[in-house]
Amino acid sequence: MAKTKPTGLLVNGSLKKSGVTFYLRGGQMVARTAHSEQPKRRTRGQFVARQQLAHGCRLWRVLKWAGEPLFEKTPTAYARFRTLMRRTPVVFTPVSGRTAKAVLLLPGMPVSDGVLPVVEQQLAEVEGATALVTSLTTADVHRDDTLRLYTLRQVVEGSRPMVRVSAADLGVDDFRVVDGRLALVGDDFADEMCGWALVHIRDSRCSSQRVVTRCTYYQQFTTEEAFEAAAESYGGLTKEVR
Repeated sequence: MAKTKPTGLLVNGSLKKSGVTFYLRGGQMVARTAHSEQPKRRTRGQFVARQQLAHGCRLWRVLKWAGEPLFEKTPTAYARFRTLMRRTPVVFTPVSGRTAKAVLLLPGMPVSDGVLPVVEQQLAEVEGATALVTSLTTADVHRDDTLRLYTLRQVVEGSRPMVRVSAADLGVDDFRVVDGRLALVGDDFADEMCGWALVHIRDSRCSSQRVVTRCTYYQQFTTEEAFEAAAESYGGLTKEVR
């Protein structure tokens, strides 16, 4: 006896397509809308998490302007960055308007993640001049090592806050030795709209570094008033489920 080949679409379960879900019920193909009429939940905790994630995504994009970010791929460099960003202040921006897509310079923002020892660094004064003082000694830096200085500048472009990031590879000769430690000295380190992070790179490895800064511009976006205004612009919050 000849076998008959099935024709058409064979469905074992359900299939979503263009907003419609197809599924089998009692041997019959049934279609229904895949769009949920339930309003999107937006509790306080959910809104805070979404705001932090959205701002972290914008920071990641500007960090990439300075070159390929130095993060362990666990599972991806971006995923590792997002995890580390959870330790930074949460900023709140509205759904529209001049600050809707604001990018803000945050203290403690990660710029690298690796296995070399963390380079402790602080903004200080050296003989009356401003400086970035590190915990590195000349003995810590091998001949083929790279010291990469990230500079982050908070600016306002067309009324929108933005961060511009640059990176420069330095050698030991670019530093001064202060109390046995390497330091970068210059007027630039007095800029209260900038932040810096020095990353120690050896072969394919690097140190885990975070931004040090005196910039407080971001603080206006961390207040309860900023939170309430941002939440209202998205349609308000939904009640917590108890």
